[in-house]
Amino acid sequence: MLGSFTRQLRPRMARGISQALAEPMSWNQAPAMVTTLSNGVRVASKEAFSEVTTVGVYVDAGVRNENRETAGATYLLEQLSLTGTAKRPALKLESEIESMGASLDLSYGREHSSFTMNVFNKDLAQGVDILSDMVINPGLANLDKEKSNILRKLAETEQDTRDVIDDRLHTCAFRDYSLGFSTCGPFDGIEAVSQEHLRQYVASSYTADKMVVAASGSMKHEELVKLAEKAFGSVKAGPPVVGSSKPYFCGAELIYRNDEMGPLAYISVGWEAVPWRSPDAVTFMVMQAIIGSYKKGHGLVPGSISGNRVINAVANKMGVGCAEEYECFMKFYKDTGMFGFYVVCDEVAVEHAVGELMFGCNLLSYSITDEEVERAKRELKASLVNGSGSTMAACSELGKQMLAYGRGIPPAEMMLRINAVDAEEVKRVAYKYLNDNEISVTGLGPLHGMPQFYDMRRKTTMVRY
Repeated sequence: MLGSFTRQLRPRMARGISQALAEPMSWNQAPAMVTTLSNGVRVASKEAFSEVTTVGVYVDAGVRNENRETAGATYLLEQLSLTGTAKRPALKLESEIESMGASLDLSYGREHSSFTMNVFNKDLAQGVDILSDMVINPGLANLDKEKSNILRKLAETEQDTRDVIDDRLHTCAFRDYSLGFSTCGPFDGIEAVSQEHLRQYVASSYTADKMVVAASGSMKHEELVKLAEKAFGSVKAGPPVVGSSKPYFCGAELIYRNDEMGPLAYISVGWEAVPWRSPDAVTFMVMQAIIGSYKKGHGLVPGSISGNRVINAVANKMGVGCAEEYECFMKFYKDTGMFGFYVVCDEVAVEHAVGELMFGCNLLSYSITDEEVERAKRELKASLVNGSGSTMAACSELGKQMLAYGRGIPPAEMMLRINAVDAEEVKRVAYKYLNDNEISVTGLGPLHGMPQFYDMRRKTTMVRY
């Protein structure tokens, strides 16, 4: 009877201890304070000892909010952001930021957008006012004047190959949904996007319920709330959320073979994964760390003697290694996700490089060891806490967490969630989502050694006996 009572009591005690350890104060960290304004704008702050405060506006809107008629609207809005507003023309905006000694960073992504400023503590109110002006009153009236320059810049700018491959992988995987729209171009029909299109896009996407005002630095939360109420209190809330279908993941390939662009081939493979709030999300983070990343000639430990099984195999294949670099990625979205890898290799080593990485991902379902999981957990923890420690990094992380989870996630809580993952959990999640499941494949360059899609699909599983 006593043994039965002890078994019932142990889980309750463990939960209590875990909750106590997850408190930020237990780790000598400031908690994230959150307040929701009357119109739905969320205000989040985290105090830090610094003479500089970082404040940002994070919006749950991006390329995914476009439709066929407004494809490219996010890119146009990004280019118009620095052309001034009705209240602040471009020269005034630039001189005002420079006179404060501040820095401005804009980011328009696939699902989220952000406007972030580094300001001295005494200039916090002015920084919030500038950000609100840029978010609420973007320079849409400048479109007709700037459009030709924007389109010429788009045509002349050489995009990073990594971004192009990532763009095409999403196009291949989510081709029937806006999640698969391009983020770096070219954009079909962007010439026809008008001021009215942009105005409708901003009105429907930049609503109060989708905005988060976040800050990190030496300021009081009550002060930030008052500034946010003054600057964003007039923003209208959006209409009731309309249910939408989850993007369908399409197993297919999108290959751009070009034998004249050089000796290197660029390839990316992705599986359908889980959204931000999935119970299996942390396990996918650990799986990403298990596969890891590699770049020839870089790092403290040479890949040929690395303890990472995949890195070791890639670095020693063919005697000289079969890849210049590779990276395992895990991309979370609100209702889906994508897990996979990106690899750059010589044209004669395409089959070997892809084969080793597919085999490494396949082994997650069958042959992962506790040693590999513990190593990956240590590396994942290090990547989460060994950041710059700046207010910019803390503010950006807080804003993203508010959009993704609706709250700030203390590092202590994330550590406990990572500690709960073991080899059996990795096998369960990998077998459920990766083993014998559809993949999306894209490639660019000399791909004469690229396996056929049928063979790539077969590599997602194995016959062991």
